[in-house]
Amino acid sequence: MTKEERQMKKREAILNGNMLRTILVISLPIVFYNICNYLYGIYDMMIVQVAHIGEAADVVVLDQIKNMIQTLGGAIATGGGILIAKRIGEKNIDGAKKASNTLFTMALIIASVTLLFIPFAVPFLKLLQTDQSTIDNALGYFNVQMGNLFIMTLNVAFIAIEKSKGNTFRIFILNLGVIAIKIGLTTLFAFGPFEGVTITWLALATMVAQGFMMIFMIILSILPSNILRITPKSLNLNKENVLIIVKLSLPVFIGRFLFHFGKVYLNSIATATYGKMVVGALGISNTMAGLPTNIINSFEDGGSTIVSQNYGNGNGKRIMNFYIVNMILVASISLISVIILFILKENVAGFFAGSDEEYKTIIVTIFKWECLDVFFTGLSGASNAIFYGFGKTRITSVMSMVNLFGFRLPTLMILMYGVKMNYEACGIAMFVSNTLAGIITFSLCLLFMIRIKKNQKYETLFVKRDIGSVVAG
Repeated sequence: MTKEERQMKKREAILNGNMLRTILVISLPIVFYNICNYLYGIYDMMIVQVAHIGEAADVVVLDQIKNMIQTLGGAIATGGGILIAKRIGEKNIDGAKKASNTLFTMALIIASVTLLFIPFAVPFLKLLQTDQSTIDNALGYFNVQMGNLFIMTLNVAFIAIEKSKGNTFRIFILNLGVIAIKIGLTTLFAFGPFEGVTITWLALATMVAQGFMMIFMIILSILPSNILRITPKSLNLNKENVLIIVKLSLPVFIGRFLFHFGKVYLNSIATATYGKMVVGALGISNTMAGLPTNIINSFEDGGSTIVSQNYGNGNGKRIMNFYIVNMILVASISLISVIILFILKENVAGFFAGSDEEYKTIIVTIFKWECLDVFFTGLSGASNAIFYGFGKTRITSVMSMVNLFGFRLPTLMILMYGVKMNYEACGIAMFVSNTLAGIITFSLCLLFMIRIKKNQKYETLFVKRDIGSVVAG
């Protein structure tokens, strides 16, 4: 069996295997990867409080800004992954290899640009109306996170390439090393024989762990046995591939960037109106809801690969089968998560708040609203797997902007300044926006699938159309 035949076995399973098993095999390693990242984020927040090395609110605010900047690299990886997966579905391996090298070249350029935020950190943070105490206390943390972004931008490109082949188990294995290094270093820094430990050290632990993944990803990518091999000579900015990736990625970037910018802006409003304690509670509430959200996002990522490959292969019936099975699976996970989170909200809030009863009350008040929208977030995630797989990234971008500017900010302003509500307004605003966005996204996806079924063109679905020409549709 040739190396191409061995690596194409995943393709055959995606195109012809049992659907439920295919979804689980592709998505579960991504679930584990995202949960590990989620858990060491929780561990960081716990260490900050237990070891008294900083304020959780500072970490929350600066991580939101980091996530906003990170959207560009993530969007490029999403667009590139869609293109590569489609070409693998078409069995166009040479085209997929060229697209992989173009994606990595673009990621390398974007990663280098992120380093420019370091010398301009203070004016940039002030431009975003970041609290001065946060800048004074955690500027070093922010600068290290920008260096970490350089590494993570390359890593998400590598992950997108592996995911497009359905090779998610490799991501799972590498992440075992990442989580071990991250937790080990964080624990050593916080409780070891060191003086003057700050939250900057926690960011440094993350950088070292992500650097481990980057080194191994580079080694795996340049191996001759890799059908999508990346080498210095093969790096390129092929005009056709760049244009397609940009067309696919730009709507994703705009939607995600504005959404994260809105969260940064919301934090600044909440800080000015309710104080830093409420911002910390908002971050903890997001963290508490992060477990099911990360699972949902994992099925969204894995599902888009399945859709893209079948899309490239013109297999419309199988995409319809995926839609039904994946929607039932994700909706079930989301519903169970809502029930568990609502029952355990007091216990989990107590874990983060410790003996501070006022802080615990604020967390529970906000979180009781946020956990109720998890089910609708699941509907949105399952729908986005379809949209991403078909290259309909404009839809997801528009919905991100509608969520923020159409629902969340107006609801918050009405409750904050019209009704004069207390900090509970933050939780209600998230519930209203995520619920409405989930219902609308699910409805759009359902209509999209009904339209495809009515066309009755399963065997020729998009086979003669390049993904770049479909984006505008």
